[in-house]
Amino acid sequence: MAQVDRTIEFLHTLGKVKETPRTGWVEHKVPKVESVGDHMYRMSFMCMMCPDKSLDRDRMVRMALCHDMAESMVGDISPAMKVPKEEKHQMELDAINHMTSLLTPELSGPMMKEFFEEYEKQETREAKFVKDMDLLEMIVQAHRYEDIAKKDLSSFYRSGEKIEHPWAREIFER
Repeated sequence: MAQVDRTIEFLHTLGKVKETPRTGWVEHKVPKVESVGDHMYRMSFMCMMCPDKSLDRDRMVRMALCHDMAESMVGDISPAMKVPKEEKHQMELDAINHMTSLLTPELSGPMMKEFFEEYEKQETREAKFVKDMDLLEMIVQAHRYEDIAKKDLSSFYRSGEKIEHPWAREIFER
């Protein structure tokens, strides 16, 4: 298969994040839920807004863009689905391996896989901040859905207790 065809396949596969609803909202019967792509988009902006100069913003934005890209193939697996953590990780890793194998290094394929793996391992300060943004973005969205759907989504706020970065924590605690 020619590289241009592989690139088109990658783009079509990745584009499915725009059509993949966030499962937690569906499970809570929220109408007109955001997509995984919507979530990744705002999360990326939140990373770009990081006021902490000791963190690499560009790295975090890229990581935010890559952290859920496997969901274009495996869907958004929520805790309520009770998929074992190891199984979920393997499914996502297989998807990332397939997707990034479609791209040459010049098209950033290996870099995308590295960002996904860095996020999953949660060993760097940047990965931990991106995780905080993942949680905070969900909480911000829960507030929005409570306003428009008139539903109690307070169960989503418990995840905020895991937020560590002072800037993210300050926003959460408001």
